[in-house]
Amino acid sequence: MTSASIRSARGELVLVFLVALGPLSLPAQILRLSEAHEIELGRRIAAEVESEAPLLRDPKVSDYVETLGVRLARKSARPQLRYRFRVFHSDEADAFALPGGFVYVTRGLMEMLESEAELAGVLAHEIGHVAARHHASRIRREKLAFLGFTLLGPVLGGGIRSRAMRKGGSAGVRGLFQRFSRGQEREADRLAAKNLHEAGYDPRALIVVLERLAAARQSSPGRLTRFFDTHPSLEERVDNVSDLLQTLPPPPRPGPAGVAFRPVQQRLKTLRPPAPTSSSVAAAAVLEAADSEPETREARYREVAALFAPLFYQALGDHPRYDYITSFDFAGDWRGDNNWRNAGDRRFTLPAWVYYNVRETATHFFLHYAVFHPRDYKGGKRSGRLLSRTIRAGVDLVTAQDPTGRAQELVLAHENDLEGVLLVVEKRGADPALGAVVFVKTLAHNQFHRYVPESAPREGFGRVPIVGRRVKLYIEPKGHGIYAYAGEENQLKSAVKGFRLYTFTGQAELQPDENTDRVVGYDLAPIAGTLWALALRGISPTYGETQGYGLVLIDVVTESGIEERAVRLEGIGSAFRGEVGGKNLARPPWAWFDGRNRAAPLGQWYFDPACTIRDHFGLGAEFSTAYLAIEFDPAGPRAMTSLW
Repeated sequence: MTSASIRSARGELVLVFLVALGPLSLPAQILRLSEAHEIELGRRIAAEVESEAPLLRDPKVSDYVETLGVRLARKSARPQLRYRFRVFHSDEADAFALPGGFVYVTRGLMEMLESEAELAGVLAHEIGHVAARHHASRIRREKLAFLGFTLLGPVLGGGIRSRAMRKGGSAGVRGLFQRFSRGQEREADRLAAKNLHEAGYDPRALIVVLERLAAARQSSPGRLTRFFDTHPSLEERVDNVSDLLQTLPPPPRPGPAGVAFRPVQQRLKTLRPPAPTSSSVAAAAVLEAADSEPETREARYREVAALFAPLFYQALGDHPRYDYITSFDFAGDWRGDNNWRNAGDRRFTLPAWVYYNVRETATHFFLHYAVFHPRDYKGGKRSGRLLSRTIRAGVDLVTAQDPTGRAQELVLAHENDLEGVLLVVEKRGADPALGAVVFVKTLAHNQFHRYVPESAPREGFGRVPIVGRRVKLYIEPKGHGIYAYAGEENQLKSAVKGFRLYTFTGQAELQPDENTDRVVGYDLAPIAGTLWALALRGISPTYGETQGYGLVLIDVVTESGIEERAVRLEGIGSAFRGEVGGKNLARPPWAWFDGRNRAAPLGQWYFDPACTIRDHFGLGAEFSTAYLAIEFDPAGPRAMTSLW
């Protein structure tokens, strides 16, 4: 090789890792690849791979492989990681893993196997590479070797990996797809054997499947080229695990019967390759929000919000129409000072909308939902309004501006009402649908209420029922405070006209009458593009008062680790314009507060939900509060329409 060729190869490898790591800086992150960045690197490369090769989208096959993979991952040496298992719609026989828990197997390989235990052996080996962080150690090793040209390995051939590697701008995939060292393969095999043993499978399946593939290689060499190019020889792998197998006792528990394997394998034979899809569609499924267009971020977060959208049990009072959940602009405008009047006009059909926002750390999603009612009619439809005016007049005599907001809380009825809930979803796989709600906070009359799932009680916290992924929440009539639905006597008594159940359907159903015996479907509206975007304008027909939040500090995952970012928020609309009852009394989520803990920074509930949950549930410093995919615009809040 000439010196020019060596320089070219080395230069290409610099590009390899610069492209793969994106904004991750060199050399700091090469030398110290954190788990958050390992996951991020895996996501980016997964996006490239999936954009160049079709995934098998059949739910029965995909769910089967995902379930088997997660079962193994939970018994692996790195069970806390959020794994993702996918099947490529390809005839070639191959399996591989990417950093951070992205594991792939092809349809062609699954068709060659004879049992679930054999498929488990394949997946367990790839899980072993992830558990041992072999990708991260390779990156560090190659950096210390000055990114030597040895990563390029043999000339690229055909197949899924090669198509991804040939894609323009996808050079970052190459190095991670080459052969691991013998020591790493030995470690992955031994980890796989232990993994199979703990999951109840016979570890000898590792050897059986390789013997089967070695035999198949003679009849179908083209389908197995990549597999044997990137994995050690059969003899070497048998030696790796044979000694370990003799030391393992019988499995601690019998494994699954594996009866689903044959029907799944038969189903594979009936599935035709899908039509080609655009790269952007495939990439959107795995890219982090920071690496995709705003439309993609919004679509991804809407999907997460839809998965966990609560069931709202709205109790109906004396005047049910004023208890219906609807949108702030149900009358076709964004004025706050005509909502009381317009709510009484039956020409308006009150479409069912719920506002949402999503924030994300490496371990959790934080989902805000806010429900709007045009009238808070505590004290009655007419008398409450008059009494509120009287109280408000007394407040005005005491002070022109109450800085605490507590005096005006005495006001009963008022125009506009927005209260909500914060759900915390623990990620249990790259697919958000695998997540589970672990903490819930609701707002009711300037007090936050803390809950945990009924299935995981904790002393000192209330319990909230969950159906599937959806928490059951009770909304009181008239004042519309939100609590966990308990079906208790006081909740049932409050519903003098029954309940209206709101469930997410993706359509904002119209509510033209007071028929209480209905389930109403609601749709989701993003807070960022509606209430928050309008709040950036300050005083407006929507907002009658503004608030300065000062310097808001947020921890963010960056190329050099976790960094503190700061943005100054001044002149933000923080009280809806309302003239009936309490003037400008209703607040958006960033202006909500807990009257029992006024020392907490105003806006923390919304701007920094992770810190709110950590503090209010006593989770300690180990709970991650560093966000992914948050944009901080140095130009100031006027330009941050997509920040919150």
